[in-house]
Amino acid sequence: MFDYMPKYYEELRESEAIIEAEANAYLRLMLDIDDVFAQMFIDKASWGLARWESLVGIKVGSEYSVWDALEDSRKNFSEIDGLSWDSFEDSFPNFSDERKSSIKSRIRGFGSVNTALLKSVCESYVGGEVEVTETPLQYKVKIKFIDSRGIPSNINDLKAAVAEIMPAHLVVEYTYNYLSWNEYDAFTWTWDELDAMQFTHDQLEVYKP
Repeated sequence: MFDYMPKYYEELRESEAIIEAEANAYLRLMLDIDDVFAQMFIDKASWGLARWESLVGIKVGSEYSVWDALEDSRKNFSEIDGLSWDSFEDSFPNFSDERKSSIKSRIRGFGSVNTALLKSVCESYVGGEVEVTETPLQYKVKIKFIDSRGIPSNINDLKAAVAEIMPAHLVVEYTYNYLSWNEYDAFTWTWDELDAMQFTHDQLEVYKP
């Protein structure tokens, strides 16, 4: 800013202090403007997610705490034992991602419902491929998770979103993907190798190399 002022101002401590204070204020203002602008885009939003959720009718918003995220993540105590509070909060990178997925799904869910729309909504929740099959004669829709193993951590949110956009006369059937015996045999693990991995039964059935 000194470049726009007479040179003799550069020798005055008072003018230097004023210019430095104004420069810091302008910098904070520009950062705040960029931050507000980022909230207009779901993928970049942080504190603005609550506004998006209010706009599309999601009641979770800012009331969704780290403890809620912990419960939904199904983490074992051994996975978080010894963490400081800051590192504990940082261990939930998917917390905001799941909120963003919910918002996108709700937006995609506006309009008429078809297989493509339902597939798009479900895939935005799980972040992987989902197969949707209609059986009109049975008034049933089957949703099968292809890429993800086990029950998705945000399955209740997904079901709520699907229930909101699906016609009431249709039944929705969910099929989850687990480690098959053929896949297990293909690993050709010995008992010692399997024992060394220390898998629980729940961990083994959702194992994906």
